[in-house]
Amino acid sequence: MSLRVAAAVAAAGIVGAAIRWTVATQVDDNWALLIVNVMGCGIVGWATARHERTRHRAPVRRGIDSTGRSIAAPSPGLTAGFCGALTSMSALALQLARYLDDGRIATAAAWLGLTAAACTAAFVMSRLAVVLSYGRRP
Repeated sequence: MSLRVAAAVAAAGIVGAAIRWTVATQVDDNWALLIVNVMGCGIVGWATARHERTRHRAPVRRGIDSTGRSIAAPSPGLTAGFCGALTSMSALALQLARYLDDGRIATAAAWLGLTAAACTAAFVMSRLAVVLSYGRRP
């Protein structure tokens, strides 16, 4: 990884963390976590579909190229830096563990289901928005 890429990831991570902190100060912790995780999944969905369209102008092969890099990788600053700092699966795991420790199994299952459904929907809808804007499937 070049110094330029590392700097972009770090700078974007600072912005992502600041947004996460801002959301957390405005809403309940559980809802804040859901909001930022859904936002991050939506952004990653948009970024991956947009990258495929703008870089390749056609569907791309999935996998690894001869240099060992992912063929269809969007900006690491946006995905790893910004979205990595914005979202948190570890915080979700701690949230679920607290519910389970308190014997609130149904609540843990509900939060897990809601998070999985909302994050998947955000990812798919943002990719679909890119697809529709280009008029064909990535």
